[in-house]
Amino acid sequence: MSFRKTKHYFIVFAAMMAINGYSQSTITFNVDGATTVIPKEIYGVLMERLGRQWSGQGAIFVGTNSTIENVNGMRKDVIDGFKECGVGAAEWPGGCAANGYNWSVNKKPSNDVGVDRFIQFCQLTGAEAVIAGKPTGGDAASNLAFCQYIVDSLKYPLKYFKVGNEVWGCGGNQKVDTYIPNYTANYNKMHDYFVANKISMVAGTDLIGNNAWLDKMVQTIGSQIDGVEVHDYLYFPGSYSSSNPTTAQYWDIVNRAYQKQIAPRDDEIIRILDQRDPQKRIKLIEDEWGDWLQNLGDGWMQQNTVMDALSAGEQLHVFMKIADRLQIACLAQGVSVIHSLININSSGVFVKTPTFYVFKMFKPHHVNNAKLVPVTASNIQTVNGGGSTMAAVTAFASVDSTGVVSVSFTNVDLTDTRKVNVTLTSSKPSYTIKSAEVVTGSAINSCNDFGVAEQVNIKPLEASNYSISGKTLSVTLPTKSIVMVRLEPPTSVRNGSIMKYGAESFIIKAGSHGTVSISSPVSSKTPVTISLYSADGRVLIDRATKTFSAGACIIGNHVSKGIYLVKITGADFDISKQVIVAK
Repeated sequence: MSFRKTKHYFIVFAAMMAINGYSQSTITFNVDGATTVIPKEIYGVLMERLGRQWSGQGAIFVGTNSTIENVNGMRKDVIDGFKECGVGAAEWPGGCAANGYNWSVNKKPSNDVGVDRFIQFCQLTGAEAVIAGKPTGGDAASNLAFCQYIVDSLKYPLKYFKVGNEVWGCGGNQKVDTYIPNYTANYNKMHDYFVANKISMVAGTDLIGNNAWLDKMVQTIGSQIDGVEVHDYLYFPGSYSSSNPTTAQYWDIVNRAYQKQIAPRDDEIIRILDQRDPQKRIKLIEDEWGDWLQNLGDGWMQQNTVMDALSAGEQLHVFMKIADRLQIACLAQGVSVIHSLININSSGVFVKTPTFYVFKMFKPHHVNNAKLVPVTASNIQTVNGGGSTMAAVTAFASVDSTGVVSVSFTNVDLTDTRKVNVTLTSSKPSYTIKSAEVVTGSAINSCNDFGVAEQVNIKPLEASNYSISGKTLSVTLPTKSIVMVRLEPPTSVRNGSIMKYGAESFIIKAGSHGTVSISSPVSSKTPVTISLYSADGRVLIDRATKTFSAGACIIGNHVSKGIYLVKITGADFDISKQVIVAK
């Protein structure tokens, strides 16, 4: 069996190794080797002026007099939702709408979003603004004035500006020999201002898969380019149902989302960039991606299902693995258009989609200075779906500034759970499970629809599905699921205090009659708080305050058998440890 490996992709694809005989997948993550910070902009959204995203019945902008709670006319539930799920970037006014948008007469319209409100939207949500400008050299002065208005008048520290959108098509049907001088005219006009204000200039390129343009452009004017636009959809708007996909369509989507389409295409682009720009200065800007399927009849809104959540999880795994080269990835789109995080109907009813909950669950991957944890070894089980053999499982790990390791998984298998053993190479002596969560549904078309209770959201993973011993995590992934397990190292200690020995300074064990006993050979001068939680840390069962000098603290009373989490906190520390109550 052939083996294919690149420095960009660490999880083994199905074709790499036939291991269906293995009882489980295995992955080794080198926590100590984590160096690349994961940009929050990988969790971006395209916020094009399209469909009902910004204006019209059921859009973000409802006006300042609306009965719907709003901030300067923009729905507060959308703003709060973007913050909740960790949206890190927002591109506007397009998409293709950018190529003809007259920003100068739309600074602060009373009946629309406009430049001022969009920048306010970014400030309120914490998303970095990505401005898409016009596509020709004749637009250079206007493009510069656009940026100057945002930076100088609105006092917003703009970081990203793109010269045109899909310049091979809606951006003027340009060829590379036409676009290079158009881009260069913008570069010459903007360069000094962009350098002074630390704004990155992004170039367009050809339709995905046609890389001769990219190669020639980077070879010719690579020194002028900070980023390169890539748009790569799973594109079936005329044939694949968004509300009731067939099993065959499901297998095609989840296969394309990882090994059949997204990863190989990005791999080829990065091969060209690495050849022309080995210092990795030019960043990949994947500012339109997602499942583009049949709409629900209004032109752009799709249903968003468990299938789309799995597809999003797989694609985010691809994007984060190349975080040393990829700077921005914008899901298309944010609200009520294509593969959205939020859908709003014409009556203004608001729902969070399954993909929203994947973004929220993956948020630890890009906060608290989280870094990509490289894979040093893996054996991944395969599954046969729709006549194709593919990886049953994808996985990714990050470690944040507190030492917490977050490991996310997808399992695309529709019939079988999949067990994964994860080994951490780490200088830490051991880890405990901080939380374990899952996003799934009863069927591939499970969704959150208007006016009914949510079917798909984040739920605790059953305690029987995971365990940890030292630095080895074992987790069983439910069928068609996305899972996140967060692992906590022992907390470091202050001299002379009970923290001197970290978590190891406490003896935690099951007591009699469904209780848990906590004792310590180290005396503490000040009380500590001891809390007993469910295994996922969500449900508080019992709590006590104790000064350790002699004796033990007993918490819990007739708790049932299972895995529990004990948290011990003081003024300057927070320790978590698992305990198993067997009877």
